[in-house]
Amino acid sequence: MKPYQRQFIEFALNKQVLKFGEFTLKSGRKSPYFFNAGLFNTGRDLALLGRFYAEALVDFGYRFRSAVWSGL
Repeated sequence: MKPYQRQFIEFALNKQVLKFGEFTLKSGRKSPYFFNAGLFNTGRDLALLGRFYAEALVDFGYRFRSAVWSGL
């Protein structure tokens, strides 16, 4: 597991976004875990999520192009 992946899991656990136990989902299915992304609800949370997504995209080989803004 890569550092950013471990950091994301730790972040989700610390924010109690990712929980383990016995859960009944809205569909009625049983699940051993629950992920409530709605608990990522601060600017700091969103900034960290953006960083984790960016690291994952780079890890998967996505190449970012720089944007040039003109006329602003």
